[in-house]
Amino acid sequence: MTSPARKIRWRGTGEYRDETEALLEHPGDTAAVIRTRPRSLLIKCPDGCGDTLVVNLDPRAGKAWSLMVRDERCTLYPSIWREDGCRSHFIVWRDHIVWCGRFEYGNEEPSYDGRLEAKVIAALDEATYRSGSDIAIDIDEIPWDVLRVLRRLVRGEMVEEGDKDRRGHFRLAGG
Repeated sequence: MTSPARKIRWRGTGEYRDETEALLEHPGDTAAVIRTRPRSLLIKCPDGCGDTLVVNLDPRAGKAWSLMVRDERCTLYPSIWREDGCRSHFIVWRDHIVWCGRFEYGNEEPSYDGRLEAKVIAALDEATYRSGSDIAIDIDEIPWDVLRVLRRLVRGEMVEEGDKDRRGHFRLAGG
């Protein structure tokens, strides 16, 4: 087996799935189906199994992922978790493929601007737990960046994370 892809490679767009899928050659290759609006993102499975993953971007068609493009780099939220086939689980974060579970060794997370911490802290209070993704939406930032900052702030005891049903929800420490 070949080593897994560590970054996506943007290949372009198409109006229909078959023409868009024809753009994909190697693990991690990515292209979008766009008909008046983004419909789906096609990814040649980055683990090398050969499958093409179809990620829905249109909420009118059911559960949809958010696609963010900043500085010409692509982020998807939430993660991709295949429940069949190769069972890969990974994050697409500013063109980086961050593996969850297998292939984790060798992960490289993209860097972020340290000023993001102040924006995250300003979005919190001591009384109310808020989800990392809600905070990211409110401050117009990438959810993976916000979650990394929140976990760092938890380790520094400036922020606390809820437990059980509040896991993934945060508030300022001391509440």
